[in-house]
Amino acid sequence: MALALRALPRRLLLLHQPLHHSMPLSSSPPDPRELLRIERILSTPTSSTTPPPQRQGGPRPAAAATSSLHETAGLTAAESASLLRRGLPTSAKQPHHHHHHRHRQLRDELRGLRLGERDIRAALASDAGGLLLSMSPGEPSRLVGLVRGELRCRAAVRDRVLAGGALAAAVAARRRVELLHARGLTRRDALRVLAAEPRAILYGLEDVERKVDFLVSRMGFEIGWLVQYPEFLGVNLERRIVPRHNVVEHLRSIGGLGDPIEMKHYVRFSRQRFYNIFVKPYPECERIFGGIVREKEEVRRWRHPVGLWKLFKPAKYESTKEDVNNMKMVMKSLH
Repeated sequence: MALALRALPRRLLLLHQPLHHSMPLSSSPPDPRELLRIERILSTPTSSTTPPPQRQGGPRPAAAATSSLHETAGLTAAESASLLRRGLPTSAKQPHHHHHHRHRQLRDELRGLRLGERDIRAALASDAGGLLLSMSPGEPSRLVGLVRGELRCRAAVRDRVLAGGALAAAVAARRRVELLHARGLTRRDALRVLAAEPRAILYGLEDVERKVDFLVSRMGFEIGWLVQYPEFLGVNLERRIVPRHNVVEHLRSIGGLGDPIEMKHYVRFSRQRFYNIFVKPYPECERIFGGIVREKEEVRRWRHPVGLWKLFKPAKYESTKEDVNNMKMVMKSLH
């Protein structure tokens, strides 16, 4: 607007300046056409209020990201828009084209993993927090490689982990990695823990968090012990860890502990071995531990009720002289 007014004649600009006693007025009447031109210039919106022109010749970033999700997983427009809203952090102040670029990288990476459309769709549908869409490039490949070939477990456990698809298992593993990382483990160590104890992927987040809280708050161990004893996340907390911890706490209170207690006493000692060392010398600990553990040789399981063996007793037949002669002839024929 300033440039337009600068181009007008000086005598027309004087009409819009305030009246001062020291400024003389022009005696010639103004031209109506010039006044109409000034009015049009003044009524034109400035550049600060004019919205930027929309880019022509290409889809908008949100539409492009929706289209990429439709091509990759076969999602509808409504499902894609919902996932995009969950996957974009509300606090991020990055332009839309940045998120579109990340979604395009994610689409290309998922295609490179040769995942089925059904697996991708199931993983996106179960990802309530939009964790998959917020992953950095290369992260889905690392997690899928973990659940596919790095789990050290039985075949039955691996089949249960991969029951919902490799991508869904990767998202579940990522949630547990973030949980352990928030408690003090590095992400690399958290991946090592999950690779050594894949049952933690099958358990709920609340169960894993409860075990970590019990390890740190009640037992007094550091979170780093999970790297050496990852099976702690796979055992039953109420049936195995809590009774042993109660026994240890009782012995510590009465001064019955000689050597310091380590993690191996909780997770790697069998029930029989723990009982013989910590419970059997102290009868009062049997109630705390949950009963007496009997020796294996004392527990005899009969296949049949007592007395029934008489029914299966073979009958005795007297050997005659003829039978003896027949047996001798058979033996001679063999030679």
